[in-house]
Amino acid sequence: MKWKEVRELYPNQFVKFEIVESHEDEKIKYVDEVAVIKAIKDGREAMKEFTKCKNGQLVYSTENESIEIEKVKHIGVRRSI
Repeated sequence: MKWKEVRELYPNQFVKFEIVESHEDEKIKYVDEVAVIKAIKDGREAMKEFTKCKNGQLVYSTENESIEIEKVKHIGVRRSI
């Protein structure tokens, strides 16, 4: 389902979904198509669902016009003992 369709079906809500199709450039991943898992009306419940997300799943607000995920490079930190 396209994000525009999701926004029309679930206005001003959070939605938990799985990414079906996406494309990316060097810094941003753009999600093109999603499979909705559930709609969430409450912000607290949305945060709980976010912590339960598996790889490829997200919780996102339908107030956003598009889904753009900034890619962050994780750098390990070492310490001396």
